[in-house]
Parts: sequence; structure tokens; C-alpha cells
Amino acid sequence: MGIAIATGMLAGLAMGYVLQRGQLCFNAMFADAWQGLFLLLRGWALAVGLGAVGLAMLYLTPLGSELNTGLPFRPVANIVGGLMIGWGMAIAQSCVSGLLYKFGAGMVGAAVGILGWIAGELAVRGVVLPGPTVLPGGEEGTVPGVLGLPRLLVAAIVLAGVVVVLSRWRGNGSPRRPAWQWNWPTLGVVLGLVLVFGWILAGLGGVDFGPSTVGASAGAVAGKPNWWLIAFLLGIVAGGTLAARLTGAFELRGETKVRYVRLLAGGFLLGAGGWIAGGCNLGHGLSGMAQLNVSSIVVVICMAIGVGHARAMTRPDRRGRVGAAG
Repeated sequence: MGIAIATGMLAGLAMGYVLQRGQLCFNAMFADAWQGLFLLLRGWALAVGLGAVGLAMLYLTPLGSELNTGLPFRPVANIVGGLMIGWGMAIAQSCVSGLLYKFGAGMVGAAVGILGWIAGELAVRGVVLPGPTVLPGGEEGTVPGVLGLPRLLVAAIVLAGVVVVLSRWRGNGSPRRPAWQWNWPTLGVVLGLVLVFGWILAGLGGVDFGPSTVGASAGAVAGKPNWWLIAFLLGIVAGGTLAARLTGAFELRGETKVRYVRLLAGGFLLGAGGWIAGGCNLGHGLSGMAQLNVSSIVVVICMAIGVGHARAMTRPDRRGRVGAAG
């Protein structure tokens, strides 16, 4: 247990530090993209490409043989869970990892969102949506498995494609950022390295899946705590604190009453959606995408759609039209 806690904490500390320095919240990433702003999306894409190559190489080692190689594709659960996560992000204005590192950086209200997230996971832990498992877990659930190609080859092609697209991307479509926030190339490279580092530490800690958030609460309640995962989550908070302190961005701040309600409700959807989808914004959006899972691609698309839909339904002009019609 000691090794699991130590390696989990180290992986979380690194992840939280990077997320805070890059200000990578998946809600902000998708919300910005819907507005034509792509700083965070570019950094994420580069991290996924690098992570895919890193994981493919890791799977070729003795340590990698003990790690999970792919998540199953269950369309109903993946789509419904992904949309729930997207809606939860938009309501809470944060993803799960965002709540954790923001709490570490002084956002006291994030604790309410974290409580909602825990409650959401526990509320649906016995729920199993109907629908077939189209692709099993393991290699067969990944794009390389579907294509019948070596994982490293597909990962290299993905990374090359990402690099080509990003290198040809013109225009500043990026929001203003504080001086201490990393630019997207730095965020992408460091996050990709930290992602693979997290998987290595997971293997050394005795667990088979890297950076994620789903299962910590349910496992603890069931009497089977995943100490690596619990330590990883606490490490994200600590990493957020460290980065904020070192850059002068740490600020204790509360929220409005309405914001607390939104954090609680959004957090609940994040927890419930993550459990149903079989992964969260980290489990699918980083680890799963780096695994090249078909399910993770679907879940990430649904997250983006959920954020866009929720934002469209709550636009001031939309509310005005609805109110006028009533």
C-alpha cells in the first residue's frame, strides 16, 4: 500500500502542477473551441499524440504487459455518459480534474463540486445501462485493433498528423492568458510526458490503469479502496497548490450562492456520467485517447457536444426567447 500511495501521489502532483500551469480544464477547452479559441485544444491534441506514442512504447516493455491495453466500446453507455459529463462540465463550469487543481489553487467552492462528483458516482454505482458491448476491452477495443495494425505504427501516424495540422494552423484563435500560463506547445509536450509518466507510476504502484478519477469513491465505499487512485487525486490538489504558489496565482476565493448550486449539480453529473461512461475527462480524454480507444473517441466527442448543447441552451438570447414564448 505504501508504494501505491507514494507513486499515486507523485503522479497526481505532476499532473496537478501541469494542469494548473497550463490552465487545462476540459470545460474551458471545449467552451473555447465552440467560440473559435483553440489554445487549450492544441495543447491537448499534442499531449494525446505524444501520449499515444509513449504508451505504445511502454506496452512493449515488461511493465507494460501488466497494464490495461484498451477500454471496451459500449455505445449506449459511452454516449449517454459522455453527454452527461459534457452537461456537468457546462453547469459546474469545470471538469473533475479542474475542480481538483482549482481547489488546490484556492477556489474554496470547488469543494462543493467535488462533493457533488462523489455523490454522483455513488448514486449510480449500481446502474448498468442496456445495450451491447460492440468491442471488448484490450487491444480489440482500440483503433489499431480494429484496423489490424501495430499500435506503435498507428500512434506514430496520429502524432505525425497532429504535428502537421498544428504546424500549419494559422491565426491567433487563443484567449488572453496570464504571463505565468504556459503556451500550448509547452503544455502539450509536458502534459504528454506527465501522462506517460503517470502510467509508469501506475504500473509500479500495482494498478493497471493510469491517470483517471472514476472509481475512487465507489471503491472506498465498497471496502476495496484503490489507494493509488485516491493518492493520485489528492496529488492533483497538491500539484495545483504548488504551481499556484510558485507563480503567485494562489488566491482563496468563495463563490456566489447560485454558483455553489451549479457546482453541486454539475459535479453530480460529472460523477454519474463518468461512472456510466466508464471514464472521466482524464480516463477517456487523456489516458483513453492515448490508448487510441474507440470508446474514448466517442466519449470525448459526446463531452464536446454536451458542453456545446448546454451552452446553447443557456445563452442569454435563448433564455429571452424561451421566456417570451412562455
